[in-house]
Amino acid sequence: MLALGTVLLGAALAVLAVAFRLTPGGAVPRDRLQRYGLRARSGVVTKVSHTLVDQVDSHVVQRGWRPFSAEELRLAGISLSVAQLIVAVGAATLALGALGLVFSGPVAGAFLALATPVLVKVLVSARVARQRRRFADQLPAALQMMAASLRAGHSFARSLDVVARESEEPMSTEMARAVNEHRLGRDLVEALDDIAVRMDYPDFAWVAGAVGSQRETGGNLNEILDQVAETIRERAHLRQHVRSLSAEGRLSALILMVLPLLLGAYYLVASPDLMQAFTATLIGKLLLLLSAIGYAAGGLWMRSVVKVEF
Repeated sequence: MLALGTVLLGAALAVLAVAFRLTPGGAVPRDRLQRYGLRARSGVVTKVSHTLVDQVDSHVVQRGWRPFSAEELRLAGISLSVAQLIVAVGAATLALGALGLVFSGPVAGAFLALATPVLVKVLVSARVARQRRRFADQLPAALQMMAASLRAGHSFARSLDVVARESEEPMSTEMARAVNEHRLGRDLVEALDDIAVRMDYPDFAWVAGAVGSQRETGGNLNEILDQVAETIRERAHLRQHVRSLSAEGRLSALILMVLPLLLGAYYLVASPDLMQAFTATLIGKLLLLLSAIGYAAGGLWMRSVVKVEF
């Protein structure tokens, strides 16, 4: 068992070294280097990393399976592509699983190997959700800034540029992207609709709808934006009120979901012999299976209880 764990650990470290060389020369992708006639470093590890990423991209990502979209990785502040992230997480999973196998046993190795991608998924999703919440919080002030710029005589595209320069992340990046797309010839309403999709915030679609309606029927756009901002602000206030009322339930659900995992991890590391009753006997394995099913069902039920949609 120790020899097998050592071999797996060595393989994991090799793959992990490949993962750290996924973006040679910083965050500039290889296709951009080739586009401008630059040659990427030709080290063995770099070549292996490119080959591995290309294989994952062609056989996994291009066929529709991806844990995150490229836009979600951008929101989370991760400069890797989807294929690069899959390779990096796979390397970390292999390394942690091998460490658990060497130092604690197969159960700990399996637990760490399964927990690693789940933890990455949770962390990235949390960062994406935080950025989207920040965008929603910044939107009323951004709409008021647009309306003020329109009253000063600027065009709507110029008003978006003002918001892009004066706002904080992620509002500034999203507005700057819409302005740049408009300068390249794309319809401004379509660019705003894409922001609503990327931010997963249907309320922002009202802004695109207001601009499109004003373009077709006329009217005072700055007054329309003021009304939209007021409506969104009231909805945000109601949403925050609902979150405050459900905060205790969400915290209780989080504790109930995390506590079994922490206890299981502790006993796997501190006293692995105590877990043999569950892993070495048929009835123990059945109990673990039933516990996992009940754990998943309880988590889904608590999530549906504390999550309020309106």
